[in-house]
Amino acid sequence: MPYHPLDHRYPLYHLITSRSFALAVLMSIMIVLGLINLSSASVAISPNLLAKQLFHLGISALIAGALGCLPMKHVKDYAYVYGALTLVLLCLVLISGDSSGGSQRWLAVGSLRLQPSELAKITAALIGARFLSDRQLTPEHTLTSLSPLLSIMMIFFGLVFKQPDLGTSAIILWIICSQLTCVPVARRSLLISGFIAASGLLYSWFFVLKEYQKQRIHALLFPELDPIGSSYNSIQSLIAVGSGGTWGKGFLGSTQSHLRFLPSHHTDFVFSVFAEEHGFVLTLALLIIIFSFLSLCLAIARHARGTFNSLLAVGITTSLFLDFSINIAMVLGLFPVVGVPMPFFSYGGSAALKVMLGCVLLMKIDAASRTRIAP
Repeated sequence: MPYHPLDHRYPLYHLITSRSFALAVLMSIMIVLGLINLSSASVAISPNLLAKQLFHLGISALIAGALGCLPMKHVKDYAYVYGALTLVLLCLVLISGDSSGGSQRWLAVGSLRLQPSELAKITAALIGARFLSDRQLTPEHTLTSLSPLLSIMMIFFGLVFKQPDLGTSAIILWIICSQLTCVPVARRSLLISGFIAASGLLYSWFFVLKEYQKQRIHALLFPELDPIGSSYNSIQSLIAVGSGGTWGKGFLGSTQSHLRFLPSHHTDFVFSVFAEEHGFVLTLALLIIIFSFLSLCLAIARHARGTFNSLLAVGITTSLFLDFSINIAMVLGLFPVVGVPMPFFSYGGSAALKVMLGCVLLMKIDAASRTRIAP
């Protein structure tokens, strides 16, 4: 039989047409764009930030590569062990963690700092997928059957919220909620859960949220009331985005960051730097790349073999989607400033590690979906 270059039997064709390959290409594009953007954003802070971020990416790639060598069965079997280790790290943060900007979120490991709350996003997806896949024979989940999972997630939520880190703690709960939408849940339990959630939000506003957190919400709704106080970050971010115009000011042309009007321009507001320097056209192109990346993640979840793999992919995709959408919405003044980093762009080792681990797991799930027997 003559050779045909598009024959599915040939490994190279199978590789370059896989979702994993497309995911890796989009990842590489965003990593390169992120490093270029960070090299400009770091000019006003320290020229060493780019080298440090390269080091973070290298370490993250090595750790994620080690995870990639493990079979998915091992990942599933030890999901609760990973959860226990993450809980220990979160407790250590509250006991002896490093503080910065009024938050205690980091553990010092030599010259490096680890932020366990970022890893908790992946751990939450693992625990949710393991719990729900083990109980998939239940006709309908109820609050009683879900109580062990919800209790564990509330512990995660409480430890992260205590740091304080409202944005990350909320994302952890949303990851579990996204996985629950993929399994049958009794209608009565949904109604009771909705009532409890609404009551919890009302209670939190009056008795849980700190004053600065309430001010951030006020700043979102009425930014003109405190332009040099709680609304300062959002206003400066909008100025940076708007001043980019159609084509931007060019590389190293971000006056808002280089003159230090824009705070946290290498972490929380790094997207503002990109928009100011590259303008509407290239920013739109970046958004299309991000949309394509997330669409691939969803496709992997949709075609995954096995309940655990599918739910894990849903949880990881939800985490990535919320990180992107909350950060961009925050930059555009559409969401309160909650300190959620932008994947592939914001400076930080823990965020880079979380994204690398998530993407490697998605690639493993995609590889399993293309085999005859799911792992």
